Amino acid sequence: MEINLLLTLDLREQAALQAALVTHGAPDSLVTLALTGACRIPSLYEARKLHNWLAQARTQGKTDFVSLQVIEQALVRFGV
Repeated sequence: MEINLLLTLDLREQAALQAALVTHGAPDSLVTLALTGACRIPSLYEARKLHNWLAQARTQGKTDFVSLQVIEQALVRFGV
């Protein structure tokens, strides 16, 4: 199944996300989002992978940035 989900961040959220990527194992879409401020998620598999990574990072207490919460909420609203 192919989806077309575009996420964007403002500069403050992008800076926080770049700081959060100190945590190893971030999905490619999250790295792209941090570097460019936007990313395209081409598949439901990639969206779920991103959502799972965000949830895991949150529960482990490694990251508590507003930008990660914004991304996770967007994925939930999208139905992932």
